[in-house]
Amino acid sequence: MEHFDASFDHVGDFVDRWNSGVKKTRAWMIVLAVLLILVGAASAFAPLSLYELIQTFVSVALMVGGVVEIATYASTPELFRSPTSLVMGVLNVLLGVMLFALPAYLTAGTIVFLLAFLFIIAGADRITSARHLRYFGVEGTGLATVTGVLNIVAGAAFLFMPAISSVALGYVMAAYLMVGGVSLLAEALTMKPIER
Repeated sequence: MEHFDASFDHVGDFVDRWNSGVKKTRAWMIVLAVLLILVGAASAFAPLSLYELIQTFVSVALMVGGVVEIATYASTPELFRSPTSLVMGVLNVLLGVMLFALPAYLTAGTIVFLLAFLFIIAGADRITSARHLRYFGVEGTGLATVTGVLNIVAGAAFLFMPAISSVALGYVMAAYLMVGGVSLLAEALTMKPIER
Protein backbone atom coordinates (compact mmCIF):
# COMPACT_ATOMS: atom_id res chain seq x y z
CA MET A 1 0.00 0.00 0.00
CA GLU A 2 1.34 3.41 -0.96
CA HIS A 3 1.34 6.25 1.55
CA PHE A 4 -0.80 9.27 0.87
CA ASP A 5 1.08 12.01 -0.97
CA ALA A 6 -0.63 15.39 -0.53
CA SER A 7 1.25 16.90 -3.48
CA PHE A 8 0.06 14.21 -5.91
CA ASP A 9 -2.99 15.15 -7.99
CA HIS A 10 -5.22 12.17 -7.18
CA VAL A 11 -8.25 13.69 -8.88
CA GLY A 12 -6.25 14.47 -12.03
CA ASP A 13 -4.82 10.93 -12.02
CA PHE A 14 -8.33 9.47 -11.71
CA VAL A 15 -9.64 11.71 -14.52
CA ASP A 16 -6.72 10.80 -16.80
CA ARG A 17 -7.16 7.06 -16.18
CA TRP A 18 -10.92 7.34 -16.62
CA ASN A 19 -10.68 9.29 -19.87
CA SER A 20 -7.99 7.04 -21.36
CA GLY A 21 -10.03 3.87 -20.84
CA VAL A 22 -13.63 5.04 -21.05
CA LYS A 23 -14.30 3.92 -24.66
CA LYS A 24 -12.76 0.48 -24.24
CA THR A 25 -14.45 -0.02 -20.88
CA ARG A 26 -17.82 1.09 -22.26
CA ALA A 27 -17.53 -1.37 -25.17
CA TRP A 28 -16.69 -4.30 -22.87
CA MET A 29 -19.45 -3.34 -20.43
CA ILE A 30 -21.99 -3.30 -23.27
CA VAL A 31 -20.84 -6.71 -24.54
CA LEU A 32 -20.97 -8.22 -21.04
CA ALA A 33 -24.37 -6.59 -20.34
CA VAL A 34 -25.88 -7.97 -23.55
CA LEU A 35 -24.51 -11.44 -22.74
CA LEU A 36 -25.97 -11.29 -19.22
CA ILE A 37 -29.36 -10.19 -20.55
CA LEU A 38 -29.39 -12.91 -23.24
CA VAL A 39 -28.36 -15.65 -20.83
CA GLY A 40 -30.91 -14.41 -18.29
CA ALA A 41 -33.67 -14.39 -20.91
CA ALA A 42 -32.65 -17.85 -22.09
CA SER A 43 -32.78 -19.21 -18.55
CA ALA A 44 -36.25 -17.68 -18.06
CA PHE A 45 -37.79 -18.94 -21.32
CA ALA A 46 -35.94 -22.19 -22.04
CA PRO A 47 -37.70 -25.54 -21.77
CA LEU A 48 -36.73 -27.81 -18.89
CA SER A 49 -34.86 -30.18 -21.22
CA LEU A 50 -32.29 -27.43 -21.84
CA TYR A 51 -31.78 -26.70 -18.14
CA GLU A 52 -28.30 -28.23 -17.95
CA LEU A 53 -27.08 -26.29 -20.98
CA ILE A 54 -28.52 -23.07 -19.61
CA GLN A 55 -27.08 -23.85 -16.17
CA THR A 56 -23.64 -24.15 -17.79
CA PHE A 57 -24.03 -20.83 -19.63
CA VAL A 58 -25.25 -19.08 -16.48
CA SER A 59 -22.34 -20.55 -14.51
CA VAL A 60 -19.80 -19.41 -17.09
CA ALA A 61 -21.38 -15.93 -17.29
CA LEU A 62 -21.22 -15.55 -13.50
CA MET A 63 -17.61 -16.76 -13.33
CA VAL A 64 -16.47 -14.50 -16.19
CA GLY A 65 -18.32 -11.55 -14.68
CA GLY A 66 -16.71 -12.24 -11.30
CA VAL A 67 -13.22 -12.45 -12.78
CA VAL A 68 -13.83 -9.16 -14.64
CA GLU A 69 -14.93 -7.50 -11.37
CA ILE A 70 -11.81 -8.76 -9.58
CA ALA A 71 -9.60 -7.53 -12.44
CA THR A 72 -11.36 -4.16 -12.42
CA TYR A 73 -10.78 -3.89 -8.68
CA ALA A 74 -7.08 -4.67 -9.14
CA SER A 75 -6.67 -2.10 -11.93
CA THR A 76 -8.51 0.73 -10.16
CA PRO A 77 -6.26 3.31 -8.45
CA GLU A 78 -5.97 2.40 -4.77
CA LEU A 79 -7.60 5.58 -3.52
CA PHE A 80 -10.77 4.82 -5.53
CA ARG A 81 -11.04 1.07 -4.98
CA SER A 82 -14.28 -0.23 -3.56
CA PRO A 83 -13.83 -3.41 -1.51
CA THR A 84 -17.38 -4.41 -2.41
CA SER A 85 -16.23 -4.84 -6.02
CA LEU A 86 -13.75 -7.45 -4.87
CA VAL A 87 -16.37 -9.16 -2.68
CA MET A 88 -18.88 -9.11 -5.57
CA GLY A 89 -16.31 -10.64 -7.90
CA VAL A 90 -15.44 -13.43 -5.49
CA LEU A 91 -19.13 -14.14 -4.73
CA ASN A 92 -20.02 -14.24 -8.44
CA VAL A 93 -17.19 -16.70 -9.13
CA LEU A 94 -18.28 -18.80 -6.14
CA LEU A 95 -21.91 -18.74 -7.26
CA GLY A 96 -20.89 -19.74 -10.80
CA VAL A 97 -18.76 -22.64 -9.52
CA MET A 98 -21.54 -23.83 -7.21
CA LEU A 99 -24.12 -23.67 -9.96
CA PHE A 100 -21.80 -25.51 -12.35
CA ALA A 101 -20.52 -28.22 -10.00
CA LEU A 102 -23.37 -29.15 -7.69
CA PRO A 103 -26.83 -30.53 -8.49
CA ALA A 104 -29.67 -28.03 -8.18
CA TYR A 105 -31.35 -29.78 -5.23
CA LEU A 106 -28.21 -29.23 -3.12
CA THR A 107 -27.59 -25.65 -4.11
CA ALA A 108 -31.06 -24.13 -4.38
CA GLY A 109 -31.33 -22.75 -0.84
CA THR A 110 -27.71 -21.65 -0.64
CA ILE A 111 -27.83 -19.94 -4.02
CA VAL A 112 -30.95 -17.98 -3.05
CA PHE A 113 -29.25 -16.59 0.07
CA LEU A 114 -26.04 -15.93 -1.87
CA LEU A 115 -28.05 -14.13 -4.55
CA ALA A 116 -29.80 -12.06 -1.89
CA PHE A 117 -26.46 -10.90 -0.48
CA LEU A 118 -25.10 -10.32 -3.99
CA PHE A 119 -28.08 -8.11 -4.82
CA ILE A 120 -27.72 -6.11 -1.60
CA ILE A 121 -23.94 -5.70 -1.96
CA ALA A 122 -24.26 -4.83 -5.66
CA GLY A 123 -26.95 -2.26 -4.87
CA ALA A 124 -24.89 -0.63 -2.14
CA ASP A 125 -21.85 -0.60 -4.43
CA ARG A 126 -23.80 1.03 -7.28
CA ILE A 127 -25.14 3.74 -4.97
CA THR A 128 -21.65 4.38 -3.56
CA SER A 129 -20.06 4.40 -7.01
CA ALA A 130 -22.68 6.83 -8.31
CA ARG A 131 -21.98 9.10 -5.35
CA HIS A 132 -18.23 8.98 -6.00
CA LEU A 133 -18.70 9.68 -9.70
CA ARG A 134 -21.00 12.64 -8.94
CA TYR A 135 -18.25 14.00 -6.69
CA PHE A 136 -15.85 13.97 -9.64
CA GLY A 137 -18.32 15.68 -11.94
CA VAL A 138 -19.53 12.66 -13.91
CA GLU A 139 -23.08 13.28 -15.13
CA GLY A 140 -25.88 10.76 -15.55
CA THR A 141 -25.36 8.86 -12.29
CA GLY A 142 -29.06 8.92 -11.32
CA LEU A 143 -29.74 5.70 -13.22
CA ALA A 144 -26.96 3.91 -11.32
CA THR A 145 -28.52 5.09 -8.04
CA VAL A 146 -31.96 3.83 -9.08
CA THR A 147 -30.60 0.41 -10.12
CA GLY A 148 -28.72 0.25 -6.82
CA VAL A 149 -31.93 0.80 -4.88
CA LEU A 150 -33.73 -1.81 -7.02
CA ASN A 151 -30.94 -4.32 -6.35
CA ILE A 152 -31.25 -3.77 -2.59
CA VAL A 153 -35.05 -4.20 -2.71
CA ALA A 154 -34.67 -7.43 -4.75
CA GLY A 155 -32.04 -8.74 -2.32
CA ALA A 156 -34.27 -8.03 0.67
CA ALA A 157 -37.17 -9.82 -1.06
CA PHE A 158 -34.98 -12.90 -1.63
CA LEU A 159 -33.82 -12.84 2.00
CA PHE A 160 -37.32 -12.63 3.44
CA MET A 161 -38.92 -15.09 1.00
CA PRO A 162 -36.30 -17.86 0.57
CA ALA A 163 -38.83 -20.68 0.12
CA ILE A 164 -40.57 -18.97 -2.78
CA SER A 165 -37.20 -17.94 -4.22
CA SER A 166 -35.74 -21.45 -4.10
CA VAL A 167 -38.83 -22.95 -5.78
CA ALA A 168 -38.41 -20.48 -8.61
CA LEU A 169 -34.60 -20.71 -8.71
CA GLY A 170 -34.43 -20.61 -12.51
CA TYR A 171 -36.44 -17.41 -12.56
CA VAL A 172 -34.41 -15.97 -9.71
CA MET A 173 -31.20 -16.63 -11.66
CA ALA A 174 -32.79 -15.15 -14.76
CA ALA A 175 -33.85 -12.04 -12.82
CA TYR A 176 -30.38 -11.66 -11.30
CA LEU A 177 -28.68 -11.91 -14.68
CA MET A 178 -31.11 -9.62 -16.49
CA VAL A 179 -31.14 -6.95 -13.73
CA GLY A 180 -27.35 -7.11 -13.62
CA GLY A 181 -27.16 -6.86 -17.41
CA VAL A 182 -29.59 -3.94 -17.60
CA SER A 183 -27.76 -2.14 -14.78
CA LEU A 184 -24.42 -2.66 -16.49
CA LEU A 185 -25.84 -1.53 -19.84
CA ALA A 186 -27.31 1.61 -18.25
CA GLU A 187 -23.96 2.44 -16.66
CA ALA A 188 -22.12 1.81 -19.94
CA LEU A 189 -24.47 4.03 -21.93
CA THR A 190 -24.16 6.92 -19.48
CA MET A 191 -20.36 6.61 -19.20
CA LYS A 192 -18.60 9.67 -20.64
CA PRO A 193 -15.16 11.24 -20.48
CA ILE A 194 -14.73 13.71 -17.63
CA GLU A 195 -14.13 17.29 -18.71
CA ARG A 196 -11.97 19.43 -16.45
